[in-house]
Amino acid sequence: MKIWQKIFLTALSISILFVNVGIYSVFQLTYRKNLETEQRRGEVDFSVIRRNVQMDMQQLQQQDRLTEEAAADLMELHEEDYKKQKIQIQLWKNGNSIYPPREEKIPVTIQEGQNQIVIRGGQGEKELVGAGELTGFQDTYFFYLSYPLEELNETWKQLFWIYLLISVGISVILVGVLSVMLHILLHPLGKLTETVSDIRNGNYSKRVRIRGRDELAVFGENINAMAQTIERNIEKLQEDNQRKEQLVENLAHEMKSPITSIYGYAEYMMKSRVSLEESMQYCAIIMEESGRMKDMCYTLMDLSEIRKNEITYERIKPQEFLDQIEQVIAVRQTTVLVSHPVKVNFQNLMGEGKNLYGNRRLLEILLLNLISNAIRACRQKREETAEEVSVSVSLKQTEEGVELRVIDNGIGIPAKKLDRLTDPFYRVDKGRSRENGGNGLGLSLCRQIVECHQGTMSFSSVEGEGTEVLVQHKLSN
Repeated sequence: MKIWQKIFLTALSISILFVNVGIYSVFQLTYRKNLETEQRRGEVDFSVIRRNVQMDMQQLQQQDRLTEEAAADLMELHEEDYKKQKIQIQLWKNGNSIYPPREEKIPVTIQEGQNQIVIRGGQGEKELVGAGELTGFQDTYFFYLSYPLEELNETWKQLFWIYLLISVGISVILVGVLSVMLHILLHPLGKLTETVSDIRNGNYSKRVRIRGRDELAVFGENINAMAQTIERNIEKLQEDNQRKEQLVENLAHEMKSPITSIYGYAEYMMKSRVSLEESMQYCAIIMEESGRMKDMCYTLMDLSEIRKNEITYERIKPQEFLDQIEQVIAVRQTTVLVSHPVKVNFQNLMGEGKNLYGNRRLLEILLLNLISNAIRACRQKREETAEEVSVSVSLKQTEEGVELRVIDNGIGIPAKKLDRLTDPFYRVDKGRSRENGGNGLGLSLCRQIVECHQGTMSFSSVEGEGTEVLVQHKLSN
């Protein structure tokens, strides 16, 4: 049985019970009032008839004609007079019934000198019974009369049918009213059930719309919030799975080129007679491709470490941090770009006594990657245009935390490609990136580092003029 059916039957039963009890109480009160009225009227009727009978019997006694036969004839005459009222008369003399002549005792108990007036019988079959002693005679006479209370009985029958019709009518009205009210009140519950069923079946975008501020409305809001959370988590899982699939595909594609080169040159060296100079050349190519694969593996391991391990934070003095980065960049440019270093300027705008707060190793990887990308962009522009290029790195304290900016005047990035810069293995120019040693994972690693420091990273660039990377780092001391 559904909940609305249970509520409907319970409310209907209680309502009908109270309504019928109320109606019955009113009818009983009305009926008792009628009984009291009939009782008073019966007392008057009995007194009048008893007095008339007593006076007639006294006249017979004065005429010395009061015998049992004369008294019986007198009772018969009186009964005939009241025939229309259906009044029955009985007379006892010294305990014996003389009218009508029968062997029976007085049906009611009569105290001496008092009249006994009672109403007896079941509902709709009431009759009034009166009995009393006739005084002023040598013998003891008891007078008795009875007649049906037809008006009262008819009134009871009418009240019964009125009660029945009102009870049925009100019950029908209650059925209709309760049905409408339950439909209105429980309609939101049906919506909730339908929405939960849809969510269970996988329709996480389903929402319930319930107006008001009652418990059902609050429950509906909670269900919507739950559905939204589930939908968001499902979408996130789907995106993660999609990224993983894309990562595996890109990784296989990226690994294919160096493995093919390594295998091809190694096979050629093994099957062909090559000179020492050629062997050295081919070995250099194999080492270069192996180095690319090694860098790719290390970067992937760094990404995995950031996702899995708990990050520890420490206070970092900004000037010492920038000085260490500057030394590493200088060594890299000296060993890799002997005759063409790109000028990198470092500025500490943090202020006296201000520190960074984060994981030192990860922040070093972040800044070194950003500077390396900026240097590659500057080198490429210098090769194409021979213009002067440089990179500017700055740290600045703000109200929200720390801003790290890396600005270069290199080749720039097309606007339509800025949104995908942090995707794994994504390259703006795939050919040139491979030539310059890029593996497409640097900015993806940078994004992970920034996120684990509760920060944001944004890019702005003008193609042919340069690029600016802004990292807003919320953790600071």
